Amino acid sequence: MLMKKRLLYLLALPVVMLLLASCHCEEDDFIDRPDPKSLIIKGVAKTPDGQPIPNIEIKLDYMIMSGIFSTKVYHKAKATTDKDGDYIMFFNLNDKEIKSLTTDSADVGTLYSLQMTLDLSKLDDKVYLLPTDITAVHPLSKKEIFYSYYIVPGRLQKGQVYEQNIFIPRKQLVKVRIETNGTINEKDSFAICNKVWYGMENQIPEDFNQARGYLSFYQPVKLKNTHSQTVQISCAVEQNSKLSLYRLPYGEYNYKEYSSEVEVPVMQTGGELILRTH
Repeated sequence: MLMKKRLLYLLALPVVMLLLASCHCEEDDFIDRPDPKSLIIKGVAKTPDGQPIPNIEIKLDYMIMSGIFSTKVYHKAKATTDKDGDYIMFFNLNDKEIKSLTTDSADVGTLYSLQMTLDLSKLDDKVYLLPTDITAVHPLSKKEIFYSYYIVPGRLQKGQVYEQNIFIPRKQLVKVRIETNGTINEKDSFAICNKVWYGMENQIPEDFNQARGYLSFYQPVKLKNTHSQTVQISCAVEQNSKLSLYRLPYGEYNYKEYSSEVEVPVMQTGGELILRTH
C-alpha cells in the first residue's frame, strides 16, 4: 500500500508542479483622471472618406509573460468612441514598466508589451467591413482586432500625448469576373483577398503578416475549369482597396497569389472587376 501511495505521488508530482507554474492573472490598474505624468492616447475613428464611427470600444493593457505558462495582465485604460468618432484614454506607467518596454529585459524568457484591443461588436456588419468577413486562410470568429505588441506613435515617456486614429471602411458587394487559361484544378481551394487600410493607423494586428495599418480579408470562392466565371464578394469602400486571387493547391497547406492585384473603385450597380490568373 505504501509503495502504491509513493508511486501515485511520483506520478502526480509533475502535474502539480506544472499547475503551480501555470498562472494567468488580471488586475485593473485604471486611473480616474490624468495627472502631469500620465500618458494620453487620443484620436478619431472614421471611414476612409471621413465619416465618424461611434461605439468602438478600445482597451489598453500592459502584459508580462514569463515563459509559456505565466502571464500577468494589467488593465490600464479603456474608452469608447463618441458620436463624432472621438476617443481619449489615459493611464500611468511606473519607471519599471517604462524601462521594460523601452530596453531589453535582463529577465531571460520574460516578455513585456502594451496590448490594444478594438472591439467592433457594436458596429453593423451590413454597413461595415468587419473581421468576421475574413472567412478563409485565417478566418476570424470575433468582431475585434487584437494588437499584441502595440507601439505608441512616438517616444514612450511620461506626460506625453499621442494621436492614434482608427479607420474602418464601409462594405460593398462587387462582382468579380475571373479569367483563366482553362487549366483550373477543381480540387484546389481558392480565395479572393481584399487588402485594405484597416484598424489602428501604422499598427500590425496579432497573427497577421501585413504592412503596418493594413489588413487582408480573404473570402473563399469555388472555381470551375472554365475560361471565365463570375463570383460576388464583399469588399471595402476605400480608395486603396485592392483585390487579388489566391490559390491553395490540393494537398498543400499555404495559399499563394494566383492573379495580379486590381484596385477596387466605389462600384455602381452592375459594375464588375476582372482578375486574370498567372
